[in-house]
Amino acid sequence: MALGDDMKDASQFERLFMGAGEAAGPGAGGAPPVVRSESPVRRGAGIRDAVIGLAVRAVLIVQMWSWSRANAAAVEDPLSWRAWVTPAEGLQSAAQIWTQGHVDAGFAAFLLLTVATLASLSLAAGFLTRLTGIAVFLGALWHMLFILPEAFTSTVAYLALGLYLILRGAGPVSLDWALARLARLA
Repeated sequence: MALGDDMKDASQFERLFMGAGEAAGPGAGGAPPVVRSESPVRRGAGIRDAVIGLAVRAVLIVQMWSWSRANAAAVEDPLSWRAWVTPAEGLQSAAQIWTQGHVDAGFAAFLLLTVATLASLSLAAGFLTRLTGIAVFLGALWHMLFILPEAFTSTVAYLALGLYLILRGAGPVSLDWALARLARLA
């Protein structure tokens, strides 16, 4: 690169970025640049996203919590975690049919009940919602394909809700959103 090319690049830099006098272009030396104080709304941070995220989470919280309480044994000691995830006999019988004897029915029922209980608590806090969305999506897909194929029309709604959580997350009113913003500050 020749010496003249360096000078040409320096003047172009000044014209584009320095804003000094005539080097910044015609009429640029008079008025100071206008600084916008309004910050643009981030994608997914609007009120619409907050309302939709809360609505999706609320629907799934109600469904999962009511299902887990309906299929759990009566809670004798509310401070014992095992009392909340002990499956009722009907759920164990159903799990034996669903797993077709390939997995222990008691363990499968315990696992289903634990996932439903923890997923509803996770959605309530807005924590790990994308993972919960994966669990909802896969559970709905399993239900639609293997458990009750004739009820696919109602299961498609849960597939859509799970897919929404996978793709969009919990929305701006959640712990996930707050932790993501704090991580960007560090």
